[in-house]
This record gives sequence, structure tokens and C-alpha cells, in this order.
Amino acid sequence: MAYKITPAHDESVQIEFEVPIKGRQNSLFFTVPKVQYMPRLKANEYQEWSNAAERTQLEHILKVLELLLPEKTFETLAKLTNGELMQISEYWGEQSALTVPESSASAAS
Repeated sequence: MAYKITPAHDESVQIEFEVPIKGRQNSLFFTVPKVQYMPRLKANEYQEWSNAAERTQLEHILKVLELLLPEKTFETLAKLTNGELMQISEYWGEQSALTVPESSASAAS
């Protein structure tokens, strides 16, 4: 049987965020792929940008969000506090972490 690849649009590789926005009745919802499922052209553009100069962690998260999200959504997120942006960055990183399944041999030890 052929090994079925998980496509980048699959729900299992998407990370959804809810951001309460002061002054708005409804929260802002947005979805990004796990880091390893970023479209290659966007990932290459990010890599070139990243290599061009020394950047802060906040600049990195903002750049990735800018590359992946609609302009209006990004403009709203760009107004968040450093703490809110760090929460996005940390959760996205945690959810994107690769996990290696435990083999049956090591599970029995």
C-alpha cells in the first residue's frame, strides 16, 4: 500500500488562533499552517529576508504572518503587544514541533 502524504491544506497541519481585539465585539480568528507546511515560495522569501540582516524574534513572527495572511488580518495583528505576538510565536512553535512516534520495541522497555 502506498504511503499517503498529508497535504498542506489538511486540517491536521493547520493552527487556528483566536485573538480578542479591544473595541471589537468579535475576536479575530486566523489560521496558519505548521511551520514545515509553509508554501515553499513563501518560505524561500522569508529565508532571504531573514538572512539579509539581524532581526528580533518579534520581527520574525511579524514577517511570517505578513507572508501568510491577508493584508487586513496582518495589519490588525501588527498592532498587538509584544506579549501577544510572543504567545502566537510560542504556540505556533509548539504545535509545529515534530514528534517521533515511539516504536513498539522502546515502548516495551
